[in-house]
Amino acid sequence: MEVAVSAARWVVTKALAPVTDGLLEAWAASAGLGPNIDALKMQLLYAQGMLNNAPGQGRDITNPALKGLLHKLRQLAYVADDALDELDYFRIQDALEGTYHAAAGVDDLGCLQALALNARHTARYVAGKIKSMSSCSRAASPLDAQEDIGGSRGCSCAGGCSMPKVASGAVQAAVGKHFPCCYSSPHTSELVESSNVPAASKWWLLCGACPPKAPTQRVGTTEETPKLKFDRVEMSKRMIDIVEQLKHVCAMVSTILNLELLSLSRIPNPDVISKDRPKTTPQIIEPQLYGRDAQKKKIVDGITRGEYSSEQLTVLPIVGPGGVGKTTFTQHIFEEVKSCFQVRIWICVSLNFTADRLAQEILEQIPKDNSESKNSSKEELIEQRLRSKRFLLVLDDVWKYHDDEWKKLLAPFKKVGTEGNMVIVTTRIPGVANMVRTVDHSIEMERLGPQDIMSLFEAYVFGDQQQPWQEHYELHDVGLKIVKNLKGSPLAAKTVGRLLRNQLTRDHWTRVSESKEWESQVSDNDIMPALKLSYDYLPFHLQQCLSCCALFPEDYEFHAEELVHLWIGLGILHSDDQKKRIEDVGLCYLTDLVNQGFFKKNVSSFGSPCYTIHDLLLELVVKVSSYECLSISSSNVMSIQIPPSVRHLSIIVDDADVKDKVTFEDYKRGLRALEKRFEVQNLQTLMLFGEYHANFSRVFRGLFFEARALRTVFFSGASYNVEDVLPNFPKLVHLRYLRIKSSAGFYDDKSLCVPSVLCRLYHLEVIDLLGWKGRFGSTRYMSNLVKLRHFVVPREELHSDIFEVGKLNFINELRAFRVRKESEVFELSQLGKLGNIGGLLGIYNLEKVQSEEEATESKLIQKSHMQELILGWDVHRSNRNPTFEENVLENLVPHRNLQCLRIRGHGGTNCPRWLSSNLSVKNLESLSLDDLSWGNLPPLGEMWMVNGLGLEYQNCNLGQRFQNLKRLELVKIPRLRKWVWDNTSHLFSQLEELTIKDCSELTELRSSHHSCDQPQQEKSMAWFCRLRSLRIKDCPKLLSFPPIPWTSGPCSAVIEQVGNGLEKLVYIEENGSESTYSLEVEGKDGQDCVFLNKLVFSNLTYLLKR
Repeated sequence: MEVAVSAARWVVTKALAPVTDGLLEAWAASAGLGPNIDALKMQLLYAQGMLNNAPGQGRDITNPALKGLLHKLRQLAYVADDALDELDYFRIQDALEGTYHAAAGVDDLGCLQALALNARHTARYVAGKIKSMSSCSRAASPLDAQEDIGGSRGCSCAGGCSMPKVASGAVQAAVGKHFPCCYSSPHTSELVESSNVPAASKWWLLCGACPPKAPTQRVGTTEETPKLKFDRVEMSKRMIDIVEQLKHVCAMVSTILNLELLSLSRIPNPDVISKDRPKTTPQIIEPQLYGRDAQKKKIVDGITRGEYSSEQLTVLPIVGPGGVGKTTFTQHIFEEVKSCFQVRIWICVSLNFTADRLAQEILEQIPKDNSESKNSSKEELIEQRLRSKRFLLVLDDVWKYHDDEWKKLLAPFKKVGTEGNMVIVTTRIPGVANMVRTVDHSIEMERLGPQDIMSLFEAYVFGDQQQPWQEHYELHDVGLKIVKNLKGSPLAAKTVGRLLRNQLTRDHWTRVSESKEWESQVSDNDIMPALKLSYDYLPFHLQQCLSCCALFPEDYEFHAEELVHLWIGLGILHSDDQKKRIEDVGLCYLTDLVNQGFFKKNVSSFGSPCYTIHDLLLELVVKVSSYECLSISSSNVMSIQIPPSVRHLSIIVDDADVKDKVTFEDYKRGLRALEKRFEVQNLQTLMLFGEYHANFSRVFRGLFFEARALRTVFFSGASYNVEDVLPNFPKLVHLRYLRIKSSAGFYDDKSLCVPSVLCRLYHLEVIDLLGWKGRFGSTRYMSNLVKLRHFVVPREELHSDIFEVGKLNFINELRAFRVRKESEVFELSQLGKLGNIGGLLGIYNLEKVQSEEEATESKLIQKSHMQELILGWDVHRSNRNPTFEENVLENLVPHRNLQCLRIRGHGGTNCPRWLSSNLSVKNLESLSLDDLSWGNLPPLGEMWMVNGLGLEYQNCNLGQRFQNLKRLELVKIPRLRKWVWDNTSHLFSQLEELTIKDCSELTELRSSHHSCDQPQQEKSMAWFCRLRSLRIKDCPKLLSFPPIPWTSGPCSAVIEQVGNGLEKLVYIEENGSESTYSLEVEGKDGQDCVFLNKLVFSNLTYLLKR
């Protein structure tokens, strides 16, 4: 029951979100919808309260009637959510335009005014209906009336382009059926320009080059895309209908839930109905272990005579997904090492982890001691019975970890005093393994390799039969397909073996293979129930996070930011703590899923962190989420069962699907048939994958013509305009998430453009166009998207061109903001409104700041989530005011949590105090100073500067230092003469990258206490112990620096064009390998050998060739 109730409760709660702050109710009242929205809110609150009090937590629904009614309630909640969300869209539009239907509520108007308002809406509604009835019906196949893709494109960029011809009746018919918001009647441009035509009757396409009448109080002259109209009468009818249906369904659900409550009250102990796991014992059930010999030998050797034998107590976790063979593996280890221990204990923990229960079970397995005290506690008895004995304790199938309970359980075992004691913990949850282990790494049980899983499969199917395929050669090819689908899971091999061994016929094996029958087996010892237990153990919000992953192709590599953005778009993430952003909530959810063993953290082929889901766990997720999430491919397009409740859809086009005409046409027919198999108007998520899926764009256009409830859209491998696939894209008022990636072989195509109508889709929270290779058009009105959190684009000017960026209160990253004198919409005060910045904020053209107060208005010090800050002045400017610029920078104080800082082109003569004598950004991980004429620098050791007269003076900030600096870049610092490292400050213990470039006066780099006995290179290696990259370039007066490398670990070094005659010294990775390096030394005038004394050959341990 818990999942069904939670699913319905989640949708109801989501539907209530727009009416939680009173803004929508106030607007609806002004539009004459006050009673409607109040009635709908009250009915949703009733449903929410009813579901919150639903009994049977942790139960599955066995009552089919209740299951069906909860499903109906969930669907109605989705409809209510759409209605309220649409209302909120028009509220935002009116707030932006200042065009409320009435300044006050309808009840406050005079009688004639109220009648006039209602008459106006009614007339508009009736006119729309008449126009819709007289136009062509959409039933006459929309594809028949359309030209080929490409011929009908209407470019929506902000530039010169032609506008396609569209029949007004067709548009009205397409819009009027289900959607109460539509454009006014289309007419010629001459009619539009007529002053006699009211603005409400003008109709526009997407193109920003075809402008509507400019709204009042707008900056600049570039026109916006047209706005949608609101049909109050149609909305009122919809809301009344939703309320009536909700009343009816809620009454029935409430009645059955009350009966469930009465039945539960007759059960004395509800905990009896729990997810009990089968009890395990140390007795070996599987006589042979496949593919684990090396792992087993390592553990056995460690216990008998290795690292574990000398420790007093070792806790060794064995972790892996359900069905991978952890218990079988541990049983074999237990049997092999039991003679080394005087006391051997095996406890099956399962879900009930309490120290008292486990202590009692452990005590029952330890022989009594004659000297033990009868009045002792369980813990004291364990200690007394184990005194002077070596013990082995196995805690099998641990699910939970409570720190206090674990410490309480382990306390008596720590007091035994003997060496070599072992606790082996098996768990499918990596978070548990990481918390309990006392060793460096847990033992991770991976899936079996192809040869081992085949051997295990043969054993389960054919028993001890030798060379079974010779006797059953007709089964071999089918068997290979089945084994491939087992994904290396021993439990899956056991399940399928039981299905196959009694009928060794090709027909039976083929049927099992095609249906994947082993996935539908329901015994506790079968694979899917074993894996589903892990899924059921997750809280509902984590189940939701996983469900959307069922839409992606197999072996898809997820990135953390990608997942968090998707979860935001799906409305899964919420934060009750105002100080915690939903991005942080998303990262916590991802960490939880890693700790629960569903996601595994890997490194992608590009070297960045990524996350993958185990194959069988993904199949489980696909199975349990299929009631709402569906993934279509050529292999299942005709056979897959499509429930009517599907709201999230992906279509995957493999390369093979377009290689030959027969396959292509078959897939096309299958996709066209989908239109009759599910209700596309209910779709909330649409994803298209595949480098060649554009070949089906006309099919998609017809299939998704009625898809107007979409909230999440992801096109991967796109080579078309969005409107080519989603012709009603301008009317997707619910859209939260838009991501488009061009296909890998697609190059810049100026005929393709992101629609400028984006600035009218006010609910958008995530726009990810980083992989888009077409045009972008104008972004100046993106500030209309008041809910936007992430605008991910490849070029920073797409950020810097946004007018009034301060309206984007929730934006997480602003790569470029360029100060401009001519307009208030580009003053620093705009940045003061951005309280949610959590990534990069780049501020440029700071020479155009008009006053010191303007710098203060940026409120950088309040941006506690900001990670990276760039402060830039135009280095080519002709006029500089050092004193003023110095004061401006003093007022641009960032928050102490800042991680990365770059300052370029500042014209002041001194480093700001917040970066020097009064250091407030001590947590910086990266610092870049570029083109600065400062007379003092941040606390980086002993700096010797030179003044305008050529005199040296010392710059040193005592008592100040960076705590975690990993990257340092000094470029064009003309007053830097010498840099001396102080070995007492430990400034560089974390430093990984050091770059020094174009420092024209720099003569020396060295450590302090130059006369000490310790060699220079040893000091350098002590101070730069983590250095991985060293770059020194274009410092013509640099004559002295410590020998290379400055660390004993792998570290690339490139030194070019310095002043001691060294032309080039390059010590870098060979072919991208971190284990081998190449060396190149070149001196001026061919004197290469002179500079070999600049090398510490004893530390060139990674050198491959010289």
